[in-house]
Amino acid sequence: MILARLMRGGFLLLCFLLAATPVMAAGEDPAPLLQELEATAAQVRNLSSSFTQEKQLALFARPVIFHGTLHLARPDRLRWEFTRPVPSVLIFKGESGLRCAEGQTTRFDLKSDPIMAMVAHQLWLWLGGDYAKLAAEYQLTLAAPHTLLVEPKNRQVGEFIASVTIAFDPDSLQPRQVIIAEPGGDSTTISFHDYQLDAPLDENLFSRCNSRE
Repeated sequence: MILARLMRGGFLLLCFLLAATPVMAAGEDPAPLLQELEATAAQVRNLSSSFTQEKQLALFARPVIFHGTLHLARPDRLRWEFTRPVPSVLIFKGESGLRCAEGQTTRFDLKSDPIMAMVAHQLWLWLGGDYAKLAAEYQLTLAAPHTLLVEPKNRQVGEFIASVTIAFDPDSLQPRQVIIAEPGGDSTTISFHDYQLDAPLDENLFSRCNSRE
């Protein structure tokens, strides 16, 4: 039950991941770079990555660790999969999607599921390439070179997320680590590795829980 709860919480945090942002020096105005991002985001249509997610609960000394993979095809397809210790999958495809966990598959429609609609809105806000809109909804500042601090302006979002710190690889400019701080003291750290950009993606990734069937 605890692992299932943590995985569901991890799905709600997806909306804050993977904004591929160029390097900014401390104190630099991010606006010109956000404009540049809008022009360059369209160049990457597909991406895949492995990740490690550590959920640190304020009441426990040791984090809960998950491993998984991410597959994204712009403009509207995404597969976020935990491979261990407990397999589960979240899939977005247009206005519909799948949640696959504990041997059960649940289909959802964004028009009738307000929670998943909120996740989808935030997710594509980050991944769709409209960085001017991102800056309108979040306060963006620099915590350090190659590190962006993101704080929600919306009070409802702020009930779940206090801040997001994104550290970028200085060579690939892809997110290397994302730290999500929650108001209650819990935190989630997601480390990405083994990126593949614009490699062909099997359509089964976005239509089946088990993409190998």
